Amino acid sequence: MDNLVNILDSFHPGWRERRYVDNFIAILKDLIIPTYSFLETRIENNRAVFPKEWDQIISALKEAHFFKLFVPPEYGGEKTSEQEIYFMMELLGYASPGLGIIFVSHGRAIDIMLSGTGQQKEEYLPKMAEGDFGAIAITEEKAGSDASAVGLRAERLGYHYLFNGQKIFISNSGLAIIYAILANTKGIQGPRSLSVFIVENNLPGLTIKGLPEKDGLKILPTGQLIFRDSPVPTKNLVGNEGMGLILTLDVIDRGRIHIAGICCGLAYRIFREIYHFAHQRRQFDHPLTSSQDISFQISDMFTRINAARGLCLHALRQFSTPYYRVSSSQAKLFASQVVMDVAAKAQILMGGKGYFRNELINQLSADARGMEYLEGTSNIQKMIISRELFRMYHKEKMV
Repeated sequence: MDNLVNILDSFHPGWRERRYVDNFIAILKDLIIPTYSFLETRIENNRAVFPKEWDQIISALKEAHFFKLFVPPEYGGEKTSEQEIYFMMELLGYASPGLGIIFVSHGRAIDIMLSGTGQQKEEYLPKMAEGDFGAIAITEEKAGSDASAVGLRAERLGYHYLFNGQKIFISNSGLAIIYAILANTKGIQGPRSLSVFIVENNLPGLTIKGLPEKDGLKILPTGQLIFRDSPVPTKNLVGNEGMGLILTLDVIDRGRIHIAGICCGLAYRIFREIYHFAHQRRQFDHPLTSSQDISFQISDMFTRINAARGLCLHALRQFSTPYYRVSSSQAKLFASQVVMDVAAKAQILMGGKGYFRNELINQLSADARGMEYLEGTSNIQKMIISRELFRMYHKEKMV
């Protein structure tokens, strides 16, 4: 991990000296990396249930003011730059990709809150700065890649909206205290029918259920939210009715770059494992790295990881510009492809050892495969990139 820290610091000299960094790295080394292989969760009675080590990890992160780094100072936080948050996501990707995704979902919920009213921000953001988890819930059985097809119904009745419907594949299910929910307020399909609401986990009529066991990312609680005549106060509407999809898509753009960072960190962890394995493993009285074919494959892995990181850092420089959406999609597309490719090649290079379920390389590879589905699949990223290219160039002659 020290090499990765030095690599990141080289892109942002002085970052390593920030007062929170040493504490964060110590938590990763002492608490998170040692528990990676066995830390799992399940959902029972509307709550995510973790092993006892989880409480120690979260307590340490709270003490290190980690939660505050996502929240502006005026609401009790110590908000840091987007680039520094990206660095932390790379390190989490190295140590525990599932935990990284937990904080991506948490950060996206905070971004939604920042578009809310002063009252909403005053009520929820200080709690999130102190360690209350958030989540963002968009996906449904028939509304995955096509978010405009959301069917969760929010019918206004006086000072409440009555929620009926379901969300599925929701990260931080049963862990979050505060959810940002995309719901249909018009009763007809279409992007202008959707609105965002803040929903607390104790909402009457809300049931949170687990899903079948995932192949990887086992620390990440992923579940289903079921609403049956659940009354959500009108004051919990974020922004105006019908503007929910625009708001959530903007937030997801930010999430993509952090998912890409997790991919880079995970890819570097896999590279490190296969490099040391190949250096120590001997065949025909020589280490595997003496084979030009194998050394070239490892060199290619390292090069592509750095290329993916370069796209991420490029996207970060486009933050708050019209080019951020296409840049973040490019970064997520390439980084998720790289981590899956690196994982597949590493398993093959490890031979039979790479096939056993309890081997670290197998667990890391299962996490790598899961990165494809987060914040939009690769095909969705390609669709976004092509659409943005059309917007940028359709009036110009392509040469």
